[in-house]
Amino acid sequence: MIHWRVSLSWILVWSCSLLVGIAILCFGYFDNMLSHFQQLEPSKIEHVTQAAAKQETLPRLHSSKTGLALESQAQKEKVPNKATLTYKDFPSPVQGKILRGIGNCYLAAIESYMFHPGEDFLEPEGTVIRATHRGKVIFAGHDPLLGEKVVLDCSQGWIVTYGCLENIWVKTGENVEKQEMLGQVGFNPGAEGINDQPQLHYEVRHGNTIQNIETGGSNL
Repeated sequence: MIHWRVSLSWILVWSCSLLVGIAILCFGYFDNMLSHFQQLEPSKIEHVTQAAAKQETLPRLHSSKTGLALESQAQKEKVPNKATLTYKDFPSPVQGKILRGIGNCYLAAIESYMFHPGEDFLEPEGTVIRATHRGKVIFAGHDPLLGEKVVLDCSQGWIVTYGCLENIWVKTGENVEKQEMLGQVGFNPGAEGINDQPQLHYEVRHGNTIQNIETGGSNL
């Protein structure tokens, strides 16, 4: 029994000595690391700090950019595609009798034949003419053949001309909405005049193709 107690005592002594030695070694290591860090130049310390901050920020930036990209894609998906326009989107603005259609015709004012690119409707002088489709005014003023006229760019290559007018109410560069007032039917005794009657010249083009709004066909 005494021998066992002596052995246990020696075990406790050696264990305490080992723990003290480990503590001394750890203290010396950390003290050495602290001294080394204190000897670093301020610029190096700042560089290390910035590098660590950059590593922390990169994932956040990546996440932010990804979120913006997803949000932008979602917004694009919400925007509906513009409907493709056809001649049906440009009906006649009046219901008057057609005096002259699309095709070659003889103009007494110039004593010659020429191609007539639109349709002339018999209408009382002063009849209010409204836009059949929204668009931008690319011309508003006097024309040698059509008198006062308004030309609208209705997008997608569609150009609409309203001729033989008076009292034009729009200006070049303006945007007009569907059914907005453009002017009034005037008396035009020029080359487009037929038997000195007030009329509306209505002309629809898609690119270089003249559209026949009555038949739905096209004329070059």
